[in-house]
Amino acid sequence: MPSEEQTPDFPWDFMRRGVLGRFISLSMFGALLGLLIMLGYGLRDNSESLTIMWPASGLLLVALWATPASNWIWILVTQLIVQLAIYFAYADRVNWPWGAVFAVANSVDAIVGAAVAKRLIVTPSMRQIRQVLQLIAAIALGAAASAILGAYASVHTSIGTQFFRQWQLWWANSWLGSLIVAPVLLTWALKGSAPGDSTPPPATRELFLIGCALLGFTFWLFASPPAALSPILHPPELLLALVIVTAFRLPPRWATSLTALCVLFGAYFASRHLGPFAGEPNPFARIGALQLYLSTLIVINFMLAVGLIELRDTVALLRRSEERYRNFVEKSSEAVWQVELDIPMPVELPLDAQIDWLRGHAYVAECNQTYRRLNHQLGIADPDIRAWRADVPWSAVYIDHLEQAAREAYSIDGLQFKVANGATESTYLTAFSGVISDEALVRLWGVARDITELVELNDKLRIKQDRVQMYARQLAGAEERARRATAVDLHDGIGQQLAGLALTLDAAAARALPETRLMLGEASHTLRQVHASTQRVIADLSPPGLYELGLEPALQWLAVYMRGRDNLQVLLQVNVDDRAFDLELRILIFKLIRELLRNVVKHSRVNAATVTVSMTPRQLRLEVIDTGVGFEWQLSLFETPQQGFGLWSVAERIREAEGEMTVDTAPGQGCKVSVVFPLETHGSAPAFQLRSR
Repeated sequence: MPSEEQTPDFPWDFMRRGVLGRFISLSMFGALLGLLIMLGYGLRDNSESLTIMWPASGLLLVALWATPASNWIWILVTQLIVQLAIYFAYADRVNWPWGAVFAVANSVDAIVGAAVAKRLIVTPSMRQIRQVLQLIAAIALGAAASAILGAYASVHTSIGTQFFRQWQLWWANSWLGSLIVAPVLLTWALKGSAPGDSTPPPATRELFLIGCALLGFTFWLFASPPAALSPILHPPELLLALVIVTAFRLPPRWATSLTALCVLFGAYFASRHLGPFAGEPNPFARIGALQLYLSTLIVINFMLAVGLIELRDTVALLRRSEERYRNFVEKSSEAVWQVELDIPMPVELPLDAQIDWLRGHAYVAECNQTYRRLNHQLGIADPDIRAWRADVPWSAVYIDHLEQAAREAYSIDGLQFKVANGATESTYLTAFSGVISDEALVRLWGVARDITELVELNDKLRIKQDRVQMYARQLAGAEERARRATAVDLHDGIGQQLAGLALTLDAAAARALPETRLMLGEASHTLRQVHASTQRVIADLSPPGLYELGLEPALQWLAVYMRGRDNLQVLLQVNVDDRAFDLELRILIFKLIRELLRNVVKHSRVNAATVTVSMTPRQLRLEVIDTGVGFEWQLSLFETPQQGFGLWSVAERIREAEGEMTVDTAPGQGCKVSVVFPLETHGSAPAFQLRSR
């Protein structure tokens, strides 16, 4: 049985109504089921006691479908009690033991049908053809399963019958009975359950006229003796035509209800050997043809009624979508327009031919108010807006980039154009989207947005950034000059004085008494240590030779200095001409190499590095390579350096100098830092790249 979570939208949970409520609900269900069972016994061909339809199966199926699975046992017990009681009243005493088999067969019909329906139709609405077909299939499967038991019992309670024939008749009468009752109950139970239900109620006059015509013709067709029927005036196809008209004119609940009445009347008169099928002498063929015709009436009516509702819902949904789309487009602050081609343009045409094709066959089919205002700024009146004008800025910018757009299915964005607006100009950002069908361009969508304010803000921001960078360069220059001046002062002032004082102490120690000589020697040694520290501070503030001799001697000194101080062996390869770049770049390169070598000492866990500096007429390139532990550069993006420059500080200084930095590293794979400075500025934005091996 299906789970209780799959209860449909028309729940019938009578177990929550208390003891009295349960008793009343089951009593009403049992009474209605009993009436339908007696109706089924009444709709029998008396000559062979063949049942034409069994309406009780439809009520039982819908009852199980509408209630949680935990309540099924109460419904099935009620059904067995009611059916056995009525069977004992109708059947011969000889066949009483088979009554339980017949009752269980009807239970199987409803159980299988309801289980399949719950599995296939999770949220029933009876407003979709798919759900109608699934319901018909569920009913057919339930009837087929129950027919096995029913046919077995029928063979043992009838004389001279075959199992397969009885199976066919049982399946047909159960299926037809469910088709008569289930659609009527479901369409009324689910009335207005769909969101936005727009099914109009039928007009009373129209309902009355259609009902009278349908029921009247049914009486006329099926109440007449076979000999009195005229092939011209009494064809069954006319009733089918009326059923189709009913499906078109009435909502599903009324269409299925009237058709169900017609089918019931037809079955009643046919059981009295009246109507167009009564002339067939073979009772099995007669009942089979009748069942096929009646099921055709109800299936076609049900499918057409629901199909028209689904079509109406789809049209209403499309209409609402179109209204929302048009309101959105019309009220949009962006200019939106649609360009159609009266003759689609083959995409294999040469570029010049494509431009001519657009000028000859393209036109603006649709646009919003913002687009019209944009045309008004250029003096284009509304009657002339539809024409494709290659001289307007948004068309001209697309033509100018048509070759690029053609490579991207005639879609391109990020284009800019300007429109004069009095004494000022407005800047627009536009995008085009092409629609290609059968290797031909059939349509273009254009969107343009006024970005004048953004452009102005961007220009102001760029000016401020330039000023900030200029101030930063001035500060860096002032800092370097201050460091240089401090280094000179230390060297020429304190350094010289410390050196002179050390010589004085040495001379005094040579002439002093032995007791004093030891103290003067210690003072001289301490003074030389202070002098050495001063020399290191001077070297850090202003590397020796960098200003006077050039970059290569300064780097050679740095290699010796790093070897003596940090035990780092530096393989140096320098091939540059200091005259090709200014002093500021020379100082920056030295500091970058010094900081990168310090990073090698701190993080690489190796004691060797390679430094290469080379140049071409257009660029100066430096590389610092080590074979150490490397690092995961994705994680380093979010780390804040605790000491020194840090990788991002180095990158920022390179970016300010319009250089490009590339870091090629991975854990355990060493690190290679490459920096390139242009010796000629080409206006391209510098980049900072990190690559993982």
